[in-house]
Amino acid sequence: MRDDEERLALAMRQEDPKVAKRIAQPVLSSAVAKRDRHLEGRVLTLLAQCENLLANSGASYELSSRALPLLQTVGDFREEGKALAVQARSSSALGRNDQAIEAALLRLELAKHTGDAANHADAQSQLGQALFHAGCFDAAKGHLHEARRLAQAGSSPLEVFASIVIEGVCEVMRFVTERHEAGRAPSLRNLRALLKLQADFAKHHDIAVAYPNEQPLQASWQLVSSAAHCWMGKLVEAETRLESVCKWLDERDMAPSMRSLEALVRCELAQAKKDWPSAEQAAARMVELAKPTGREQSALMGHLLASRVFEMQGKHQRGLAELKQLAARERRIRSESLANRSTVVSWQLEMRRSEESRRSLQASARHLERLALEDPMTGIANRRCFEQVAAQSLQASQNAGGRPLCLALIDVDRFKDVNDGHSHLVGDKVLQVIAAMLTEHVREEDLAARLAGDEFVLLLRRTELSKASDVCERVRSAVADYNWAAISAGLAVTISIGLAQSQSGDTLETLMHRSDVAMYERKAASRLLITEPASL
Repeated sequence: MRDDEERLALAMRQEDPKVAKRIAQPVLSSAVAKRDRHLEGRVLTLLAQCENLLANSGASYELSSRALPLLQTVGDFREEGKALAVQARSSSALGRNDQAIEAALLRLELAKHTGDAANHADAQSQLGQALFHAGCFDAAKGHLHEARRLAQAGSSPLEVFASIVIEGVCEVMRFVTERHEAGRAPSLRNLRALLKLQADFAKHHDIAVAYPNEQPLQASWQLVSSAAHCWMGKLVEAETRLESVCKWLDERDMAPSMRSLEALVRCELAQAKKDWPSAEQAAARMVELAKPTGREQSALMGHLLASRVFEMQGKHQRGLAELKQLAARERRIRSESLANRSTVVSWQLEMRRSEESRRSLQASARHLERLALEDPMTGIANRRCFEQVAAQSLQASQNAGGRPLCLALIDVDRFKDVNDGHSHLVGDKVLQVIAAMLTEHVREEDLAARLAGDEFVLLLRRTELSKASDVCERVRSAVADYNWAAISAGLAVTISIGLAQSQSGDTLETLMHRSDVAMYERKAASRLLITEPASL
């Protein structure tokens, strides 16, 4: 287990997701073999994160879906939040907007209770993005603004900048979507406000200098800015920003999401310049980028843009064909979403059956353990239980040098006459009544047990001999005074008790022997109670 935990920790420290996957895969196999659900859930979440970084949306969704029921079963809410975050991102990329919103909502509820402001801000942002992809723009805007507010309260310039960039990307998508629905360009008010916000932010924070490794975030903002300047009619500024980003992208192997955004901006700029071949090529590029990664959002936006490009050229049939492809793709996404939901439900049901089976086995084990330590006739402890508890208690008493314990052996007088004269059923009832009396007259920390036949024992912990004698006398009197005739006419029952107190160097055998001797002395002398003379 320790080796698995160390390897998982090592995988989580890797910057390269491919390396992290290689380290984590054997840990997953080990967790499955050991049936360690917690470890399995955490490894699956890590692998889902790796696939997300590698733009494998389908694999990321499947892994996170497998992780969630495992983490829910063990109650690890923090890891569950991580798995939900990956599932929301992958669902959005796959165009499964309802599932993305559901996962993001659940993640947000978990994040609210973590006390982690950064996690809360990220959860708000993720829900906003999921809502944007679903076309719920007003609701999305509220969550994105809350994410920015939380980021600002956290005093992290990078988180504030990231929230501005995410809002910008969402506003670009909103512009394209609303233009298609309304048939005209929507207001640029929100984008203008974001440009001003970022300009004010840049006066106080140089992200490029402070965070040189966050170039993808800076590139995303340049693409947002390029699109905004294009729609404002500032084509030279828009093209300058776009080309600076393209040069940087060409030198690196960037995620398809960045390439998709670059293709969108290039398509918009080509339309503004009436460069229709370039516009068609850029729209087709967005559709093409979805094939290896499953990023259906990119393909949907590509068909939307292609339809507009053809309509602007008067190629109505081709524009209509693109819309038909868009509709067909949306139907396929819904169909796949339902199929995947069925798969997820199957996993959850399997987990539930497995959990119920585990609980049933645990209950059976507890029941068998209880039966192994319980006398079936009387319901009190049996000899095995007594010997275990008594040996431990005696050892503890001697090791601590504390108060001694006392042992009282109890035998039913002339029990054979009860069985012979009243029946074995009456004899069994007598034993059950005596067992109940013993339980009533001892403290919770003490133990009453049936050794065999008509022999019982009381283990009285941290009890001096005088106090133990009082307990035994009460038990003897209770048995003698009981209305035995109500069980069988003419029945009378008494008991003999032999009491001994533990001494230094005692074993359970020596202590029981002295109790046994005391009891038989009682029977031989026909006295009511015999206590060990040396203990008095």
